[in-house]
Amino acid sequence: FFLPTQTMVLSTPTLLLPFLLLLARTYSAYGDDDDDLLTYKLSNGIHIPLVGMGVGNLQHELIPQVVSANLMPAQDIRLIDTAHNSHNEQILGHAVASFDAASRTQTRGGGGGSSDKPPPLHVVTKVWYSHLGYERTKISVQESLDQLASKNTRQVYVHMLLHWPRCNDEVEWMNCEEEENNLPQFVKDAGPPPHLDKQNAWKDSWRALEEMYNEHAAERHRSAGVEGKPIIASIGVSNFELDDMKALIEFAHVWPQIY
Repeated sequence: FFLPTQTMVLSTPTLLLPFLLLLARTYSAYGDDDDDLLTYKLSNGIHIPLVGMGVGNLQHELIPQVVSANLMPAQDIRLIDTAHNSHNEQILGHAVASFDAASRTQTRGGGGGSSDKPPPLHVVTKVWYSHLGYERTKISVQESLDQLASKNTRQVYVHMLLHWPRCNDEVEWMNCEEEENNLPQFVKDAGPPPHLDKQNAWKDSWRALEEMYNEHAAERHRSAGVEGKPIIASIGVSNFELDDMKALIEFAHVWPQIY
């Protein structure tokens, strides 16, 4: 493969989400003094858990229960995969906050008196093809960050991907014009319909991802982030073919850490 192997992470929409890093070179514990959680070091130095769960296709009413069960110490899941088009990022954020609040209450009630913060959580989410283009992508990313934000003590690291390089009418379930027509007016006003410029819209999206990723550089390198504020930990792509990947690395200032 033509990108450095240490950037390779594959995601799937299944409920339990093993990240299969077949060519991985570096595995490590989450931190120098942390537990034995198996993680993988991305090319930017961020350690991402190797095992997680996907909630992208999970019924919304089940998300709080499933998230709570998997955040329990017995499972200790610290990586969750979803997408902006799944319309569940706010539900996910609230589910995590509720779990942490309940855990703190139980700890105090049990007389432990512990003030330890819960471990960081990594969330992979994605920009849908209807939001390709510079301004539309910025809207999508900011909406994801806002919806994942919660007033709790757990730091959320967001791995932001482009879900698809374009809408393709030849794919049966993709309805480019219909989805465009159904967008909120403020999204339409932000930029031209990406399905009318299929070769270039995603390139403008990548420029937007790079800018927002760089804006979070200081937060990524702090020992502790701003409470309740998700941090963009990495950027990447999903469902990109080889030709698109070659085009991406030719112009990108920041190469994808996940693809």
